[in-house]
Amino acid sequence: MNWAVLRREWGAVTFVLTVVAGMVVVPVALYFANVSPSPITTPNLNTSSSARSSSVHSPTPSASPSRSASPSPSASPTT
Repeated sequence: MNWAVLRREWGAVTFVLTVVAGMVVVPVALYFANVSPSPITTPNLNTSSSARSSSVHSPTPSASPSRSASPSPSASPTT
């Protein structure tokens, strides 16, 4: 092994070693994170996509009273 190349290209060597270590560590961590003594439970979800099965109704828009603009009293300048 040429140590001069290693000293000159230490960044590339470090990157390659990091990637190789990650290729080992990440699968091992994922394996141990997903190992559990109990079975995986899935939630019971209703996945119907029919429009009739929906019991939520949209509210009908109601007419809102409009305000009339009233002129505000302005103070007259006194001289």
